[in-house]
Amino acid sequence: MGTGGFLGAILRYMVSSRIPKIRQIPAGTLTVNILGSFVLGLLTFSAEPESLIYFLNIGMLGSFTTFSTFAYETFRLLEEGKKALFFLNIFLNLALCFAGVGLAYTILA
Repeated sequence: MGTGGFLGAILRYMVSSRIPKIRQIPAGTLTVNILGSFVLGLLTFSAEPESLIYFLNIGMLGSFTTFSTFAYETFRLLEEGKKALFFLNIFLNLALCFAGVGLAYTILA
């Protein structure tokens, strides 16, 4: 799982650092969380071997997605007085990550 975590952290940096903020919404973090939720759903609802699922879900996706960065960036929006963006960022992360898992379920069901 350590190797998966290493790879996931590198992938997160590669993806999130290339995506600029959209109207001050941290779109890089949003993107990795949506992608991670979708892939997690695909793996969880698939018939892949359990060892592969642990490597990818816990190791790789655990470090690819980032709740702590989402929380920090969202708090900064509130701290800067951008309440509408604060709530929008929370809504987008929750709704789109749930949609990613739902899409994966729909694809494999």
